[in-house]
Amino acid sequence: MDLTKVVSKITRPMLTEGDIIQMIIEDHKPLKELIQIMKSDRALEERVAAFDDFATQLVLHAKPEELVLYKDMKSKKDLRELAIEGDVEHSLADQMLEEIKRATDPAEKGAKIKVLAELVEHHIKEEENELLPQFQSNSTEEERLSLGSRFLKAKAEFFEMGGDDAPSEALLSGEDLRH
Repeated sequence: MDLTKVVSKITRPMLTEGDIIQMIIEDHKPLKELIQIMKSDRALEERVAAFDDFATQLVLHAKPEELVLYKDMKSKKDLRELAIEGDVEHSLADQMLEEIKRATDPAEKGAKIKVLAELVEHHIKEEENELLPQFQSNSTEEERLSLGSRFLKAKAEFFEMGGDDAPSEALLSGEDLRH
C-alpha cells in the first residue's frame, strides 16, 4: 500500500514522509480554513457542510497524533503534562463532535459548531506555539522522522477505517502503531 497516496486523499497539501512536527502543522492548515467558516455568520447550511468536512479531517489528524506524538511525549518527563493536556482537549473535541451529530435543533447545532471551532482553534494555537516547540527542543531529528513515518501510517489506517467517529485504540492492530 502506498501510504502517501492514501493519505493525500484526506489532507492537503499531500503529505510525504518527514518530520512529524511539519506534518502536524500541514494538517492544521485545512482545519484552520474550516474553523473560520464554522465560526462565521454564514448560513447554517454552509457551517454544517464545513463541519462535516472538518469532523472527518479532525479525527484523521487527532487520533494518529494521540497514538504517535502524544504517546511518545508521555514517555518524556518534561513533556508528559503537555501531552496529557492535548489528550484532554482531543477528548473534549470528540465529545463535541458527537453532540453536534445528535443535535436536532438548528440553533443548538449552530452554537455547538461554533464552540467546537473555538475549542480546536485554541488547541491548534497552543500546539503550534507551545507543545511542538517544546517537543522539538526535547527530541532529535531522527526521532521526529521516525514518528513522522508512524504518524503517516496511522493516518492511512484511520482513513481505511472510514467515517468520522473516533475509533477505540483497541481497533488498531498494526504493529507500526504500537510503541
